[in-house]
Amino acid sequence: MARQPDLNKLRTAFYRLNLEQAKQLYGELGAIVQELEQQSVSPSFSRAGSREVVETARLGDRLYQRELVRCGKVGCKCEGKNGELHGPYWYAYWRENGRLRSRYVGKRLRQI
Repeated sequence: MARQPDLNKLRTAFYRLNLEQAKQLYGELGAIVQELEQQSVSPSFSRAGSREVVETARLGDRLYQRELVRCGKVGCKCEGKNGELHGPYWYAYWRENGRLRSRYVGKRLRQI
């Protein structure tokens, strides 16, 4: 298990930087924070091949994805590896109490 950093020690070390170093660190931290935010709400599907992401958008704390989906009904046009997927439809994803939550939004994107 990774050891938690001592934030007071980090803060002290940051104050030792000159302005140019602080600006460089600021930019790098911003990129790291964005990546961590993306990871925290990025859905992971256990049903390989059942969805295909067409477009993504971030609004507030939610990740919105426009997806082509496979319904799973026997005899449907989407059945099989080369079946024609339904959609695209928008879905919202967010984390709540550490769990990934999702909600169908519809054909048009509207913030929920």
